[in-house]
Amino acid sequence: MVGDDKPRTTAHGQCSRCAGAVDTERSVLLNRIERHDVVNALALAIALLLCGYVVLRWFDYLGETWSGGLWDSEKVETMDDAELARRSAEVAVVGSKPPNEVTVRIGNGSDGRDGLAGRATDRLATVGYGTLRPENKSGDPIDESLVYYADGFRPDALQIAGLLGLDESNVRPLPDVNPGVTLDGADVVVVLGNTATI
Repeated sequence: MVGDDKPRTTAHGQCSRCAGAVDTERSVLLNRIERHDVVNALALAIALLLCGYVVLRWFDYLGETWSGGLWDSEKVETMDDAELARRSAEVAVVGSKPPNEVTVRIGNGSDGRDGLAGRATDRLATVGYGTLRPENKSGDPIDESLVYYADGFRPDALQIAGLLGLDESNVRPLPDVNPGVTLDGADVVVVLGNTATI
């Protein structure tokens, strides 16, 4: 039966030519599916990498935000004791009294910067000033910080302004009208405004 062109049947009941065609179709179909799966897997991997990058950048953004570097209103300047002592020596004003003989009241006159007066009060207490409880200024917020002093306490007010990084041109005698915070016998009253960097 050599030269017989009759198709032979396979074990599955198909002719050998049809079985070859079916096998070829299957391999082409499997190649398409495999290529399609590879393309989908690659697209998914790229999407996941991009999402991971975005998430990591977002956490980096939040880290900057929480650490205080992004919003000035939340910026907190910290000093260790050595730096505070060095700054105290730098701003020592002739005629000023020892810090423990000066009582200071700090008021927050900024527009929504919570904790500003508390941080300034803590800084002065660290140096040894007698501090009264910090409070919020009544009335409208102010931009420039002001330092008021009672009679005989101008050198101390200048020294406190220097410690807090405030402009000494804003140091002035206590006015006859209340500056917006409770005095309670304070020798120096500081009202911190929006531009304060404490």
